[in-house]
Amino acid sequence: MGIFDIFKKPNNGSNPKTAEQRKKQTEKYLKSLNIPFIDHLPLIEEESEVKIRTAQEIAERILVLVYLAYVSEVPDETESIIDFLKTNSLWDKVSPDEKELFQKEELTEQETANISWRSEGVWLLLWTIKKVDKLELPTEQVQIPEIVSRLPEFLTDPTEFIKNAKVRRTTEILDESDLIYRLHWATRNSNLNNQQMPANLDLGIIMERHYAINWVTFYADEWDEISTDT
Repeated sequence: MGIFDIFKKPNNGSNPKTAEQRKKQTEKYLKSLNIPFIDHLPLIEEESEVKIRTAQEIAERILVLVYLAYVSEVPDETESIIDFLKTNSLWDKVSPDEKELFQKEELTEQETANISWRSEGVWLLLWTIKKVDKLELPTEQVQIPEIVSRLPEFLTDPTEFIKNAKVRRTTEILDESDLIYRLHWATRNSNLNNQQMPANLDLGIIMERHYAINWVTFYADEWDEISTDT
């Protein structure tokens, strides 16, 4: 049984799923996988109140993250990448923290690792604009060629990629948001108690997905200000 087998319910199109209904459905799914949860973990946003980023904003953010990851591995190309971002109206989409990283003479090992981990958030963002059909449980790290195959060719005009992006339905995004939130609690709890991760979940992947989807749902206005509370 997959996540959307649990989450799909008959709907007459007039009544959005409530946050309470979403929570119960997520808990049913977690129970089927023997993943722990706590009843008093709060609800996420109501579908009738949540604000979702536009598909174009998400596409731009994907490109920024991917090109930052590239220069973290090929620093000699930094100047040409920054020029490319400026030429294609993407430099203004780079966050203040990211601009510091782009312009830093040499990244630390930790900064390079942090940037690399963002690929897990990129995969989530690609899913939100329908470039990934299905998000599997966060147990295995994404392969970079899988990301690259869904993007415009390297250093080519990204206009069509951005303009043609289509965002998923709000209910799908919130279903995933609720799941990630509760998976994050389960894995953090296991980590704090030195227990084996349930269902072979990967805390690092979950953290990055959580960060990305909280940005999509305006947990904070700016990318650098996102938190992943559980």
